[in-house]
Amino acid sequence: MIERPYDGCGKCLLGVRRLSRVKAATSSPERQREDVLTAAASVGGHIIGWADDWEVSGATDPMTRPKLGPWLRDERGPYDGLVAAAVDRLGRNVVDCLNTGYKMRDEGKLLVTYGHEGPWDLDDQADENRFTMEAWGAQMELRAIQRRNRSATIKTRAAGRPKGKPSYGFQFVRRVMGGKIDHVELHPHASTVIRLVARRILADPEHNTPSSEAARLNRAGELAPADHLAVMYGKPARGRPWHPTSLKNILLSEAALGYLMHNGKPVIDQDGHPVRLCEGLWDWTTHEALKRALTPRPTPWKGRRSNRSYLLTEVALCGQCHHRLFTQTSADAPPRYVCTVRNKGWLSAQYCRPAPLIRAHLLEEYVSVPAELRRWRDIRDRLRPRQWGAATHRRSAGHEGAATARPRGRPVRRG
Repeated sequence: MIERPYDGCGKCLLGVRRLSRVKAATSSPERQREDVLTAAASVGGHIIGWADDWEVSGATDPMTRPKLGPWLRDERGPYDGLVAAAVDRLGRNVVDCLNTGYKMRDEGKLLVTYGHEGPWDLDDQADENRFTMEAWGAQMELRAIQRRNRSATIKTRAAGRPKGKPSYGFQFVRRVMGGKIDHVELHPHASTVIRLVARRILADPEHNTPSSEAARLNRAGELAPADHLAVMYGKPARGRPWHPTSLKNILLSEAALGYLMHNGKPVIDQDGHPVRLCEGLWDWTTHEALKRALTPRPTPWKGRRSNRSYLLTEVALCGQCHHRLFTQTSADAPPRYVCTVRNKGWLSAQYCRPAPLIRAHLLEEYVSVPAELRRWRDIRDRLRPRQWGAATHRRSAGHEGAATARPRGRPVRRG
């Protein structure tokens, strides 16, 4: 059987597949699977798992790819090598491909691709040159794709037409599926959601903030902008939450006025006016009111704060919801680690009650003390004071034979 778990045979290979854009009509995943299985069988190996990076650009470093990255960082368990349908499935950058190849060579692992006889031997000059040329060809193809996309984007923007992804609250309308964008219009549901958020903030900016509104949207189960966009294009939602920063950016962006945007600013036509794609979510007066309501208020300066990260930053996790703990500081209390995920309205933490809170120095001291010393401290704390004192006295008496104990009773007077 070509697919089976890791057995230590020395040829337990990881199948690598990648595709920049996944469409319903594409057959690339199936073709890549067949090529990977054929290449693995040609060297007498078997597949222990798949690192499938869909919707991942070839320009992404393999070490940071969502599926392949953890394997390369040795976070997913043992494996004996990689097998891919082609060198460009590893990446479309010469440096990234060579780094991955040399990593396999230095660790004594196999690197196999379909169409190459046997594993790649980067210690052989001919194999190294061929591998480099195939990676170079993949990089040249990537540069050509990027150049074409950049040119098409410039021409589309000059013509006053949108390209890319619609802003939250809007949707692109095409006359035929997969055709060019005909016009832009408001999304019936998303526009209602974001307009309600704007009205609530303007009605009471002291109590309704981007943080509280993001938490409300999370509790209500509203799709975050990334998930909303994915569902619009027929892809499954991943359950990503609303974040206050992204919500604030949507409210303050001039894209909400219906303008064509580039680098965060409206595109200006030949007459010096912003190019408008459709009606906006609100008018300019509301936009200015949102800017005033969401502008950070001046706070008194209380001295220079240290910008060092705490010992357990991004390391300490909540024992109930398993999300990371954040640090909180205030003028009247020492720093502390606290779980704030439930307050943000995340559905995955709705049962995190009570949310843990611990002084930062206590937790950092606990993890800094060696395990053996922590064990003795726990034993000491469990024993009653009298028992601990007797045990300590007996231990000292055993080491220093001359030690004696004074009988309990009235204190001895001197002089």
